[in-house]
Amino acid sequence: MPRKKREATLGLGDRARSKLNGRVGTIDAVEEVGGRPRRYGLHYDEEPQDRWIATPEHDGASLPPDLLERA
Repeated sequence: MPRKKREATLGLGDRARSKLNGRVGTIDAVEEVGGRPRRYGLHYDEEPQDRWIATPEHDGASLPPDLLERA
């Protein structure tokens, strides 16, 4: 049985999709602990509904690696 290849870690400027809400954006921060990424700052792309969302989450999120996928 072939082994699964490990996906390369995301870096600044990479495109990613949140598994929580499906929004796509750009990685703008990487918090590392012991040389391994622990949290990523994801800045969402502009969406038409953003004008009506009053919470700060419409602009982006800080997510662990298991809640992001490469876009």
